[in-house]
Amino acid sequence: MTTHEVGDGRSYVVADAIETLQDYQGEAAAVFLDDAWARPKRYGHFGVEYDTHPFDDDQDAEGYVDTSITTTEVLDACYDALMDGGWLIADADDWLLPRLITYLQEEWGDVAETYSGGGYRKVGGVTYTKADGSPDRSTAGMYLSTGGYPVVFAHKGETDRQSSESARQIAPSPRKTYDWGSVKPISPYESWVKGLVDPGELILVPCAGTAPAALAAEKQFGEDARYVCVDNQEEAFEAFKKRREDKISSVRQESLS
Repeated sequence: MTTHEVGDGRSYVVADAIETLQDYQGEAAAVFLDDAWARPKRYGHFGVEYDTHPFDDDQDAEGYVDTSITTTEVLDACYDALMDGGWLIADADDWLLPRLITYLQEEWGDVAETYSGGGYRKVGGVTYTKADGSPDRSTAGMYLSTGGYPVVFAHKGETDRQSSESARQIAPSPRKTYDWGSVKPISPYESWVKGLVDPGELILVPCAGTAPAALAAEKQFGEDARYVCVDNQEEAFEAFKKRREDKISSVRQESLS
């Protein structure tokens, strides 16, 4: 484990996500999860050259698949790390979305159905836009294009954390990748952080990559932002550091002085 302190109450940990989440049981106001590895047969498609892992223990997995971890184990660790009423905001894709929703409904609850308690709340998402504000259709595919990604919202038990911020956001597709395969925009996470988290509260960002949610918190709250990002690759931290220097004005000014 390597912990990089990036500010007071802000760190990026290069380590196993589940083990790190276990150090914060009941402490997080929100967990922002982007489990890009959660599609076991994805390797070799669309430029994916990293090991993937199964959704759960019942799923067949062959080839470049790490069976020592599953998405459901990550979700369980996220649940334990959340304080009562805390929110999970989980990026998804076409394959992960139905499995993620079903698991949350069965294990966390289905507040979308019962209107009480906690669990799965709703599906939102991010739609990419071009410079003129129109939908970005440059992500062409053989079987229709997406131009964004779905995001799933759930909370641990009943919650007083309410917001009128939209679960569906639009944002320009990031062009700079900071030497990291692909990155997601910061602005949607700014809206969700602003709506669901108070200054000084902890957010956790497992499977962090360039950690747009952490940068969103820092843009919103400045020195009052508290976050712990986790990724198992040192290269992810290096990409995060470059993006942070580029996007956080106070950090950029420090680097110039």
